[in-house]
Amino acid sequence: MAATMRSIEIVIAHGQDDTATKLHEIVSSLGHTVKATCRSTEDLLSECLPSPPNLIISGVEMDGGNAIDALVRISEHEPTPAIVLTPKRSLMNVEEALRDHVMAYLVEPIDPNQVKPTIYLVCERFKQFELLKAENDDLRQTLVERKVIEKAKGILMGQHELDEEHAFRKLQKLAQSKRTKLASMAQSIVDAAEAQGD
Repeated sequence: MAATMRSIEIVIAHGQDDTATKLHEIVSSLGHTVKATCRSTEDLLSECLPSPPNLIISGVEMDGGNAIDALVRISEHEPTPAIVLTPKRSLMNVEEALRDHVMAYLVEPIDPNQVKPTIYLVCERFKQFELLKAENDDLRQTLVERKVIEKAKGILMGQHELDEEHAFRKLQKLAQSKRTKLASMAQSIVDAAEAQGD
C-alpha cells in the first residue's frame, strides 16, 4: 500500500551536510520532490512560511536553535506533518514535544529502509487528523446554527404568539421566500430583535 503513495513535496532541514545530502538522495529515490534543503531554523521558517510543503523532515539541533520549536510554529500557522530525526540521547525530549503535533521520529543514524514507511505513516496520520478536524468544525458549526435557530424560534413565538412548531414553520417559510439558509434567516431575526432591544 505504501508503494502507491503519491509524490509529495518535502523540505529537508538538518545541521549536518552529510545527513542532509543522504536524506535528499533517499527522498528523491522514493519519487518525492525536495522543495529545499535548510541548514538553520531561520532557513526552515522562511522556506515553510507562509506556504508549507506536504512534509518536513528535520533534525533537532540546528543553527539558530531547536528545530522542533520551528516545526511547532509552522504547524500553528498551518498544520504540517513532520518527521524528526533525533539522536537517541534526545529521544525522550522529542517524544514529549511531538505529543500534540502530527509528527513522527526516526533515530539517527538514518536507516534508509525506515524512511519510506515513516513518510507513509505520518502522511496517513495527518490525513486522519485533518478529517477529524473537519468533522469537529462541522459539528461545532451545526451546534452554533442550532442555537441561533432556537433563539429565532423563541423570538417568533413571542412576537406572533406561536407555538414552537408554527414558529419553526414560519422561520422555514421566511428562509424560502428570501432564498437563504435557515440558519442565515434565523441570524437575521436574532440580529433585528437585538437591534430593537427585544
